[in-house]
Amino acid sequence: MATTARELHEQHQARLRELGNRHARIKQLDPDEDAASFESQYGELVACAAQLLEFERALPARLAEPQRERTEQIVKWSWRGESAVAVALMVAMVVLGHTIWWLVLLIPHLLATLAGWSVTVTAVRHRKQRAVAIGLHALCLLVGLVTLGVLSPWWITAILLAWLAIGVASEGTTQQGAK
Repeated sequence: MATTARELHEQHQARLRELGNRHARIKQLDPDEDAASFESQYGELVACAAQLLEFERALPARLAEPQRERTEQIVKWSWRGESAVAVALMVAMVVLGHTIWWLVLLIPHLLATLAGWSVTVTAVRHRKQRAVAIGLHALCLLVGLVTLGVLSPWWITAILLAWLAIGVASEGTTQQGAK
């Protein structure tokens, strides 16, 4: 469940206050008089500081989580939708009686969109992954226009270049199950 930025800020402030309180308590102790209590308080201070550092390390990812979740839905349904469009274009080619050679373009297009189903949206790259998914829509529109005969077959060069651009932009995108 995503935590709001305000809640995260409040948690951060609470951890800072706790660290300040522990520090104030340890400053009041004399290490020579009560060494055991001082060591105990000092250990708690160090543990509290470590927790604060860990919280601050994870804070950027936690703040980006709501947007990452939104991007995950966009990416997931973009790739799935474009796969459905590729299948629809294949059926349209058969129904409209177009040459079967268009399948040479549509089958790799379908396979590439099916491969996109396993993309895992990361907090670090979610904006880039969203842009790739939106670019996929423009590519699919171009594929549809070319295969339906609205645009010249010379546009296949643009389709290949667009797939190359999507592939390069997707480089480094983790796949589910990959490390």
